Amino acid sequence: MLALALAAAVGGDVAEIRSLRAQSNAAIARHRAGEARRLLTDDYTALPGSSGRPLTAAQTEQRLAAAFADPTFVTYVRTPKRIAVAASGKRAAETGRWLGLWRKGDGEMRLTGTYQATWVPQGGGWRLLNESFVTLRCSGSRSCPEVD
Repeated sequence: MLALALAAAVGGDVAEIRSLRAQSNAAIARHRAGEARRLLTDDYTALPGSSGRPLTAAQTEQRLAAAFADPTFVTYVRTPKRIAVAASGKRAAETGRWLGLWRKGDGEMRLTGTYQATWVPQGGGWRLLNESFVTLRCSGSRSCPEVD
């Protein structure tokens, strides 16, 4: 019985994290940095895919706002491949692929790569503690060498 209860709890946590990731993707697609920011802990850190320099939650929100101000920027999408919740329930790991999309004058520029995220329970739900993105490819535009 205990094993079934634990499996149900973990399944619920995984479903919640998937839902939160979908909310994050939707906020970015709507170009709403503040909505995306609400999913981050106060001590959140990110390692962006191309620069590799750590960003705080506030810096991540500012970077998103700057991207949204770029008329060629469309969206970022994170697609989870695996979500695993720690036996303690104190953290969860999400891994997957990410896509950044811009409409440039010479075509659709696509940055793609992998990511890893750490989620922690906070304030009655799961929040992102950190994310690390690795840019693996840029295609579709002559602008790629600027970001690759």
